[in-house]
Amino acid sequence: MKEQLELLWELQRIDLDLKAIEEGRSRYPKEIERLEEKARVEKEKLGKEKERIEVLEKERRQKEKALLMEQEKIKRSEGKMFEVKTNKEYQALLNEIEMGKEACSRQEEEILKHLDEIDGLRSHIAKREKELAFLLEKIEGEKREIAEKMARDDLAWKRGLERREVLSKQIDPELFKLYSTLKEKRQGVGMVNVKQEICQGCFMNVPPQMFIETQKSNALIRCPHCNRILYWEGNEKAK
Repeated sequence: MKEQLELLWELQRIDLDLKAIEEGRSRYPKEIERLEEKARVEKEKLGKEKERIEVLEKERRQKEKALLMEQEKIKRSEGKMFEVKTNKEYQALLNEIEMGKEACSRQEEEILKHLDEIDGLRSHIAKREKELAFLLEKIEGEKREIAEKMARDDLAWKRGLERREVLSKQIDPELFKLYSTLKEKRQGVGMVNVKQEICQGCFMNVPPQMFIETQKSNALIRCPHCNRILYWEGNEKAK
């Protein structure tokens, strides 16, 4: 019985490893998707900041064009000063020139504000581009690690299945059937270790005599609480 229990214990560990690999196979694609989404969002943010600069540059050019037109208008008005014949016409030109200069002043202020905002954005974008490059490199590194894990898991999966096939033929059919039934009912765990009189499946105390019998490995012992097959790995040290 001891040899059978040892084989069954190895089988249980293999089944747990296979379960972990299976869970990883469903988790890894989601992790990759999350990383790619993070990269996409950061790229999109940077793209919008660059688009903001393009908008500001366009507005700046329009304001500079309007400023030139206003300045040309002022020059024409100033040229007419020598042609007017009445004080009323002269005063009207002065008002027109003054209004033009005020408009120019407003345009110049707005152009300067745009230039300041553009310079600030360019400085910010330069910093963000470095941060994004670092982030993308980190993301690619994480994706490579996931790909390597998936490759290792594929190899472990293949080896685990091969070893499981061997063990299933070496274990007594009735014992294997019992284990399979318990495993299905107990979230993939049909056999558990017992430490210091505590079942590691349900973490309930087992009777002292049952613990002693489990240590001997001469018979099939099952937890009185969760019904799982108990196993003792040996070399246990008291806490």
